[in-house]
Amino acid sequence: MTAPLLARPADFSNFGPSILARQTRSHLRGSDIPTDRLEARAMLREKCPLEPGVYGWLDRNRQLIYVGKSKCLRKRLLSYFAKTPSDNKALRIRQNSCFLVWELNSCELLALIREQELIHRWRPAYNRQGQPTRTQPAFLCVGGSSAANARLVRKLTPKADKAYGPISGTNRLRLAIESLNQVFHLRDCPDKTKFEYNNQQLLFGERRTANCIRHELGTCPAPCAGHCSARQYQANVDRMLSFLDGKSPKLLEDLETNMHQAAANASFERAAIIRDYWEQLTWLDRRLTGLRRAYQHLNGVLPVEARRNRIAWLILRGGRIVLTAKRPDDVASATKLLDQIEKTASRAPEIPANILEMSLQLIVISWLRKNPELRKQIISFPDAIDHLRLVAGN
Repeated sequence: MTAPLLARPADFSNFGPSILARQTRSHLRGSDIPTDRLEARAMLREKCPLEPGVYGWLDRNRQLIYVGKSKCLRKRLLSYFAKTPSDNKALRIRQNSCFLVWELNSCELLALIREQELIHRWRPAYNRQGQPTRTQPAFLCVGGSSAANARLVRKLTPKADKAYGPISGTNRLRLAIESLNQVFHLRDCPDKTKFEYNNQQLLFGERRTANCIRHELGTCPAPCAGHCSARQYQANVDRMLSFLDGKSPKLLEDLETNMHQAAANASFERAAIIRDYWEQLTWLDRRLTGLRRAYQHLNGVLPVEARRNRIAWLILRGGRIVLTAKRPDDVASATKLLDQIEKTASRAPEIPANILEMSLQLIVISWLRKNPELRKQIISFPDAIDHLRLVAGN
């Protein structure tokens, strides 16, 4: 991604640059908003087309206060001027705006991507979802000091031995990580805690006391008090990594069995605890399964409709948009894109570098999951390279 996508401009003059190819977007258009509702509807019917795209509302100071997308711009914008608006937010946006702008996109997926770019750049006051300073995707990381555990991080650091993500739903992810550390008997204390494993048996010396109650509850082996060896603790970490990598599907079955057994024995409190573990880890397993499939299968070139009957290429690596371009039809453009795709294909999928890349990756993964017919249209890197070599005359 280029720097302009991450920088918030001071004043609005246009929507700004995009990762999307120019051929997928129209020039920005707009209009003053008539004070009369019926006149506003007449203006939209005259000027705004029945096509996918993004739109923005500007206040009297020409500041962008809301960005939205629609697969049919005219119908969506007309809904703001209904006799009875669909919700109070729509009414407030309309009452505080003096100007409307819109940009056509060639399909709904690209409108979703463009909308997220604009929210990230402009941070409009009336947009709640997608704000870089509000709800953000996060990563599940394993690592930290001499006694690794699972933790939630917003930004990857060298402390993480292994990372999984990005994962949306931060609050739910936090609960799932708590369950991971409990189920796999890993600590949840700060990294500054001193850990002393019992790798050597001492003939004399007082038995140390664990720093928290989890050891007594049987959910932590207490490496802080030397109640386990480094090998024993690492075995717990390895079991958790096996689950996170999708190699221990039986764990969820065992938890469900234990839950039913506890309930049958009238141990309802224990059954409720195990139920919570099962629910959180089942949710996490679904998220990680989706990510694994994306990193494995969403690699190649996704052809999408561009404007004026053209085709644009979205180059994907693990579901992450590496670049977009018009499908090349001449030697120069084919040669340039061939070099870029060969470099992309030679590298392993990378974890997104910033919040915007995370959000766009999740949008693409979600869209292709809901639209499997599009997923089948992805051209593999070898096939795309062969096509480009043919066009380039190599």
